[in-house]
Amino acid sequence: MLTEERKRAILDILQEKTSVSVGELRDLFSVSDVTIRKILNELDDYGYLKRTRGGAISLTTSIREFEEKEKEKTNTAEKKAIAKAAYEIIKDGETVFIDAGSTTLELTRLIKNGSKRNIVLVTNAINLAVEMVDAEDIDLILIGGNVRHRILSCVGGLAEKAIESLFFDKVFLGANSIDIEHGITTPNTYEAQVKQCMLKSAKEKIVLADYSKFNEVSLAKVCPINGVDRIITDWNAAEPGIKKLRELGVDVIVAQSGA
Repeated sequence: MLTEERKRAILDILQEKTSVSVGELRDLFSVSDVTIRKILNELDDYGYLKRTRGGAISLTTSIREFEEKEKEKTNTAEKKAIAKAAYEIIKDGETVFIDAGSTTLELTRLIKNGSKRNIVLVTNAINLAVEMVDAEDIDLILIGGNVRHRILSCVGGLAEKAIESLFFDKVFLGANSIDIEHGITTPNTYEAQVKQCMLKSAKEKIVLADYSKFNEVSLAKVCPINGVDRIITDWNAAEPGIKKLRELGVDVIVAQSGA
């Protein structure tokens, strides 16, 4: 395993638990303590973790992800409004890919209970699939792979290969962070890779993001800002940022309060 691969693996481990020891990593990678300490020191220098005596802990927001149940409790009114705006642009007979996330979960519920017909819904999110499993009028496809237990998504080579074999009219992408300069980013490198596959397989690329996701940068880049066609956000998003996105050619839909 290359050094960069070890770094990525360490950061992924620190998303699943808050600390890791030199001994754990030594045994995992079958390398010396000296090698592990060097890697941890480099990651500390980059600001991705904090070195401790005998290991490291995760402190930075760049690799912080809330569990799915936590995310569902934040900005709920905004997320419901964004989901409604997203639902309105879905047409009968379309194949849509819905990414993991709390806002996309709200969209899934609208599709389940709404009037759209002949929809094929593809997702890599276990909780979204469970939500839809009894909607017999919806053609549901669940993408499998390596399960991310905190986020309830499937990632990795199996998921990527499956997504690349399909084509979607629309993809509704969840986003942890959006920044004009750095683009769409996410705290997990495997998540970034599977999101890139979603974008490549979709005719129309749509990001769902409430106001709190703007002017933030996470660890792994998904795509530049102009790598998506449309961003749907809420009424709290800053107007200057919306204006700049539109100047860059990104269509922005602002969902309104009480919508």
